[in-house]
Amino acid sequence: MTSLFGLRTALRARRQERRRRQRLRRELLSYRTPSERQELEAILYRYDTTIEEVVAGHEPPLATAEYAAEEAWQEAWDEIVLDLTSGD
Repeated sequence: MTSLFGLRTALRARRQERRRRQRLRRELLSYRTPSERQELEAILYRYDTTIEEVVAGHEPPLATAEYAAEEAWQEAWDEIVLDLTSGD
């Protein structure tokens, strides 16, 4: 059974997500001229995503360099945590 706190937290998160999507839709609709639309499409193409995916809240896949950097950071962080918890 879910607690009242858990329900409130979930409801608050849903409201925040709804507001974020509404704000994003308004921003996307502000691209009105053909050149602005082409610019938006170029940005989305770079991130291998579509307007529909962005509005739905799907994150674009990380670029290879970004993914490698994220993975390297995670490995470094794991080593730091291990070092701090080793007790030496």
